Amino acid sequence: MGMKMTRRTFIGGAIAFAPLSGVWGAEEKPLLKVGLMTDTHVGKTKASCARARLAYELFRDIGVDLIVNDGDVADHHYPTGYVAYREMVEETFAGVPAAKRPQELFVYAWHDAFDYKNHPRGDAQKDAPEAFAEMQELIKSPNGPYAEGEIKGFPYVVIPQFYGRHGQVDWKRFDSMLSAAEKSHPGKPVFAFAHVPPEGTTRGKRGSAEKRRVLNRHPTAVNISGHSHGSLRDERAIWQGEFTSVNIGCLQNWGGGLPGSAPKRMENYGAVLMEVFANRIVFRRFDVRDRKEYAADAPWIVPWPFDPSTAPYRRGPRAASAKAPEFASNAKVGVTMDQPFKTATITFPCVSGAVRPLAYRIEIKKQDGGAWIPFARKDIYGDFWQREEDRPATVSQAVSAAYFTAGAHYRVSVQPRNVWGREGRELSCTFTAGNPSAGGTTVWESSDPMKECKYLRGLASPAALEAKDGFYEMRSGAQARLAFPKGVWEGTKGAKFRFTVDMTTEQGDGPCWTFVLRNRTPLNNAVARISTPPGKSGSMRYVLEFAKAEAAYTYDLLVREGGAGRIRFDYVKIERLG
Repeated sequence: MGMKMTRRTFIGGAIAFAPLSGVWGAEEKPLLKVGLMTDTHVGKTKASCARARLAYELFRDIGVDLIVNDGDVADHHYPTGYVAYREMVEETFAGVPAAKRPQELFVYAWHDAFDYKNHPRGDAQKDAPEAFAEMQELIKSPNGPYAEGEIKGFPYVVIPQFYGRHGQVDWKRFDSMLSAAEKSHPGKPVFAFAHVPPEGTTRGKRGSAEKRRVLNRHPTAVNISGHSHGSLRDERAIWQGEFTSVNIGCLQNWGGGLPGSAPKRMENYGAVLMEVFANRIVFRRFDVRDRKEYAADAPWIVPWPFDPSTAPYRRGPRAASAKAPEFASNAKVGVTMDQPFKTATITFPCVSGAVRPLAYRIEIKKQDGGAWIPFARKDIYGDFWQREEDRPATVSQAVSAAYFTAGAHYRVSVQPRNVWGREGRELSCTFTAGNPSAGGTTVWESSDPMKECKYLRGLASPAALEAKDGFYEMRSGAQARLAFPKGVWEGTKGAKFRFTVDMTTEQGDGPCWTFVLRNRTPLNNAVARISTPPGKSGSMRYVLEFAKAEAAYTYDLLVREGGAGRIRFDYVKIERLG
């Protein structure tokens, strides 16, 4: 955009803000300052409010007019957690007269109804009216699940993640609230605080289709959402199309969503300052630990009035102009195998340069005759989300020996990619697999699991899907589970298993399916969810190792969350370890 923001300095614990330079005016002050935070997921104690406290202290020192918690305030419906949260706020503003404190708004979301009075997980939507009412009382929220109003002349609306008899948001009411705000405040942005992002507006492309349809009719809406748990360093967190939408990260942790692996959760400390001027809205992103601003020289600046044809955060132009991350010219990748062979470790240097990678695409191919056939993929996150002082020099990825056949030849390739999917130069090497150390007893094995197992609809239905042309067809948003023979999961609490599956998937570019081994009653996942790759994958191997949480648990392979496509199960092996 050609606009530059000068860096901020810190004076005695408070924050001194350097003004915007250039065309915006050197000494202009914002008309409204809002502190934005989301997905705090506090527990039962005041100690669990530590990150929220840091955000409140930051916003206190900035002198914001309003603080918004955009949903999933607590990890479950924790009455003592809500009381602790309010005590934390009162301690943060001790000695500050009520008239000089910022206003507060809360968004009511799924986790704040989950486990209400120890009810089953599936009762959260039904429990929402009572659970949210209790939360409002205990946390002393000034607003209920639906709210509308204005602050310093700027309108806002608040809607819950779900509410009412069938758990659905009242979309007609949301539409009417936006229309009323537009009519009473012509030409001004209307801030919509809603936990789940509109479909297709943030990192993983998922979200609420109904919300997107409503907001498409309101170009002056500025949607503020959470829910998707990402880093504020991810430039996809701001989106413009028919309207403007900003996803404000989380104050908990994030991860998942990469093909072939279940990345460890990354701790997150991001919060946002929104400054509203007459001719622009500025979003500044902070790490609440040290109060350093992410991309201080390039805050997100939304010119106002909104013009969708020239909006600076349209996805297409941004993706096309973004540079790919690149390895240093002398970078190499290598593979080492331990002895006895239980793990192959892939090692390579981190990307160099200013463009940090969202992820590294790690692909393993197996030699078949003269061809290299895709066999496995295990993407991992790069260091784009980390502070410079926390970034490692090298990356190592462990791969179970169960992926490999003794004496077979394999090719490993690594490519860094940016948040928009643009990939840099590839590193590769070849190696010959040693003799894998078994380490377990085979309980059940099948080279034709589609014949020997049933693929059942949903989480509980006994209805089986029928294969067509060797594949099961999946509708968008559908979920189904591969059920295994009785007795294969027998073992005491803590018994260790290895599960190997070869799957072929055919689907679009996203959202893609995730899969997990799940015990159905009570719902319990053996491992974190793993994403399947986009497009036509070929037969890909996945190896999962875990310990049973309870002796009585048995597991189905649950596939869910993606778009329409086809899936085939080529091979399954279940081993008891130890």
